[in-house]
Amino acid sequence: MKETAAVRPSRAGDLALVALALGLAVATALIVTLPAVVPGIVNDRLDIGITMASLLVSVAVAALNGARGRVAGDAGAVLRGSAFWVLAALNLLIFAVQIPGAEASFGASLEAPGQLPVIATIVARGAAAILLIGAGIVALREPSPLARPGWVLAAPAILVGLVIAAAAAVQDQLPAVIDPATLAELARNPTAALRPGAAPWLVTMQATLGVGFLVAALLAHRAWRSNGRIGQLLLSAGLLIAAFSQVHTAMHPGSFVSLVTTGDLLRLAFYIVLLIGFVIDSRDDLRALRRANVQLQRLSEAELAGAALEERARLAREIHDGLAQDLWYAKLKQSRLAQTADLGGEALALSHEVADAIDSALAEARNAVAAMREGVEAGSLLEMISRHVDDFSDRFAIRAEITQSGRPPDVGPRAQAEVLRIVQEALTNVRKHADATVVRVDVASDGELRLVIADNGRGFRTESAPPGFGLESMRQRAELIGARLTVTSEPQNGTRVEVHVPLRQREEKGDG
Repeated sequence: MKETAAVRPSRAGDLALVALALGLAVATALIVTLPAVVPGIVNDRLDIGITMASLLVSVAVAALNGARGRVAGDAGAVLRGSAFWVLAALNLLIFAVQIPGAEASFGASLEAPGQLPVIATIVARGAAAILLIGAGIVALREPSPLARPGWVLAAPAILVGLVIAAAAAVQDQLPAVIDPATLAELARNPTAALRPGAAPWLVTMQATLGVGFLVAALLAHRAWRSNGRIGQLLLSAGLLIAAFSQVHTAMHPGSFVSLVTTGDLLRLAFYIVLLIGFVIDSRDDLRALRRANVQLQRLSEAELAGAALEERARLAREIHDGLAQDLWYAKLKQSRLAQTADLGGEALALSHEVADAIDSALAEARNAVAAMREGVEAGSLLEMISRHVDDFSDRFAIRAEITQSGRPPDVGPRAQAEVLRIVQEALTNVRKHADATVVRVDVASDGELRLVIADNGRGFRTESAPPGFGLESMRQRAELIGARLTVTSEPQNGTRVEVHVPLRQREEKGDG
């Protein structure tokens, strides 16, 4: 499936390509028309440096595209990787001739230039142009894996290497792409451009290669307009540079050792632009993967939450229809027993204790049912806490207030459930133990969720709190969701329960 919009294509990208094309055209025209502008220089070290840089970058781009194509099942990336393996093979052969000083044996020296270097570059770059055109066509379609990506990556480079090796074996019989007289002129003055009409076959072949790279650039541009990937825009720019480099090579072939031409510099720029494009593409892929992971995690949470909500709804019905009804029945019977029996002394006190225990159990059952139904029926954590605080105030005649600041907290279903249970446990402790008249619940959200439940009750010493206060239960619930819980209290000075819950990171927005 095509990626829907890492970046929306804009006129700025089109204008940048047009500006690049105009700049290259002007530079080419200046080289053609101004005699003072030389298209080449003789510099051994610079030539070796450009060859080495081209080799390293072409290998990196080939390997990265190949890996992406095999892992992601992207046939277009496999074909691009194959094209750059071909170019890497060519650069490797040039480097292998340069380093040991064997250029004279292969017609690559300026003292005795031959046909082999020119034909080798035409064959390799022609194969690369065909593969890049194929990659551009595939990029406009739905991504699909190739049956044998390893062979597709390696076979063209191997075939081109064999063709060049065969040509090297029959150098004396190679066709004259540049006639011997023109080669002799090049040997006498290697920095000058070829005379117009001096090498028609060279011009024809280089123009054909230029058209091939231009077609690949247009296909990459269409792919960018289709999927909005910046990497495709930079690929289009790089291929446009490659097309002009063939025009410069037609004016001055830079296939000989120690000779550095404007075509060589343009080819180096082509490699660098494509490497930058692939790095940006990889960054966009990583961001897309992160977004997909976030979505997958939230879908998983939603699925688990759905199953949990169904189970909570079932438990709420069972508690309401079973345990709560039994407790109501026990309360009615206890009330009738207390009214009919002539109780006194210890028996009356026990009757009151039983009534209090039944009332407390009924309150706990109501809390459990309310908590489970809140998780099933509605909404945000703040709404659920507000409903519970209001219900607590109405039911137990303790003034309860809630305040909220910051944006609505973004916590997962599990964290919502545990936070709500902590609030319920804290309010239950207020009702049972604090002898308070006011309780305040503050909810703040800014980087994390901060929840404070404070009362004006009699307080206690936290280091000697009895187990019935439920502090350990609240701490365990906080630990389950990675939250921090602190309880501060002093006798006759109320109690303050504070919970800090980390918020979920919102989905990262992709940029280009």
